[in-house]
Formats: sequence, structure tokens, C-alpha cells
Amino acid sequence: MARVATAAVRFLLAALLCAAVAAARAGDETPPEPPPDLTLRNTAIIGATSALMATYGYRKWWNDGFGEGFTRVDEGWFGQDTAYGGTDKLGHMFANHAGVRLLRPLFEGAGNSRESSIRLAGWTTLGIFTAIEVLDGYSRKWDFSAQDALMNVAGVALGVVLESRPDLDDKFDFRLAYKRSPDAGFSPASDYSGQRYLFMVKADGFEATRHVPVLRYLEFGVGYQARGFETGGERRRDLYFAVSVNLARVLADAAYGGRMHSTRTQRGAELLFELVQFPTAVYSRHPVD
Repeated sequence: MARVATAAVRFLLAALLCAAVAAARAGDETPPEPPPDLTLRNTAIIGATSALMATYGYRKWWNDGFGEGFTRVDEGWFGQDTAYGGTDKLGHMFANHAGVRLLRPLFEGAGNSRESSIRLAGWTTLGIFTAIEVLDGYSRKWDFSAQDALMNVAGVALGVVLESRPDLDDKFDFRLAYKRSPDAGFSPASDYSGQRYLFMVKADGFEATRHVPVLRYLEFGVGYQARGFETGGERRRDLYFAVSVNLARVLADAAYGGRMHSTRTQRGAELLFELVQFPTAVYSRHPVD
């Protein structure tokens, strides 16, 4: 079900800048008074998000219709004999993780408490992607993948944990980096060989290193990338160790007097930096045997 990850990543990346503005509303010093009944607002957010994904699905994935039975497929995980070397699985995890991070501020901006917003974002994201996977099982062209469903759960869980624990969010990020493959056009969502997924640790998030010159601006991480699987070329799976620049800390010190999360614009930029790895990293590649 790699095209679900493809479409989800495309949708989330396209929506990121717009949603980042809404995300900024979540840190205002004086939160707005919640309206007496949030049912309509929450339903509108859930309905609009679901309708957008359903419309895309019917146009791109399920235009062959649905069959009479439910079919399953064992796609494997990250093996050499899988369709995409596991990149699609990390795509599912990233899409669900990003979905929680993007929807939480939308729910909070509508007037929900932060705790309720996290729950709503988690269940909405998981519900949408689980429904897509189940519909695949009934479609004529695709099948239900247990591996994809489990990675959806993992992504939602990661998003909920980081949203619930600001102290952990200050330390860890899960990001997508993209560099166009030589034999592909610029397509961050469908060019699997150009995708690299990274788990980053930020020195600025730890008290022991937060005030150390130079070090406070650095991030360290591990990443994974698989190439050549969808093109029929030489298949290669690589682990990466990375050292990068913490752009959120640079922005805070350069433009906001060292303060984090201080304005809507700044919070929007911070959300972008949490989800997208910009080309500020140095990598050490280690092939997977």
C-alpha cells in the first residue's frame, strides 16, 4: 500500500506551511475561552480531513472499484526482497506522526484544551489511515497490509507522545529529508529512492549541553534510506549517522532574543523544522548487508 504513504506524505507536505500558521495559535499566553459546544467545530475538522483523503483515494487508488471479498498481503518490512526496502513503511509512520502534529493545533485553535486536542488528533489520524487500509482490503486493485497498519499506529503513538511531553519534543524529532534521485523528477512523495527518514536528537533540548557554545546549535541522528527498489536498478539499503544544524535554535537566537515559541511565525517555523530535514546535515553512510 505504498501509494497511501505517497499520497499521505504529499498531502502532509503540501499542508504543512498552511497548518503551521494554525499551529502557532497553540502557544498564546492567554488561550481563548472555549465555546460551550465544540461538537460542530470538531466535526468540521474531522469531516474535512476525512473527505479530502477519501476524495483523493477514490480518484487515485480505488477507481477500479471494490470486489466481493477482503484480501490481505504480507509485504514484509525492510528486507532486500520487499517492494521498497521499507521506505514505504517509514512513510506510513511519518505520515501518521505528521498528521497528529498538524491536526493538534487545528483542534486547539478551534477551542479545545491541549489534552483534548491531542486525543482528537490521534484518533482522527489513526481512524483515517486505518479506514484507508481496510478499504484497500476490499478494493479490486489493492490489499490490506498488516505491516502498514502497524506503522500507522506507531506513527500516531510517536506523535501523541511528543505532543504530550514538551520536554521530549524539545529533545527529539522524526523528519523527512529529500534529494531528487538522478533518474526521477522532483517528487518528494513518490520518489522513494530520494527519501531519507531521520530520528534526530537536539543538544539544545538537554540542560547539560544547552548553554555550551557551538554544541547547542547541533543535532545528532540516525537515518535510513533504500534506493533502486522501484526503478529496477541496483538495490541498496543504507543507515546514516548525521550531524545537523538546529535551525529552530538559530532562528530563536538570531531573531527572537533566544526565546523559543514566542510568536505565531516562530512557532510555525519550528513545526516545519520538526518535520522536514533541510540540507544542513553532514552524513556518514553505512550499507546494510
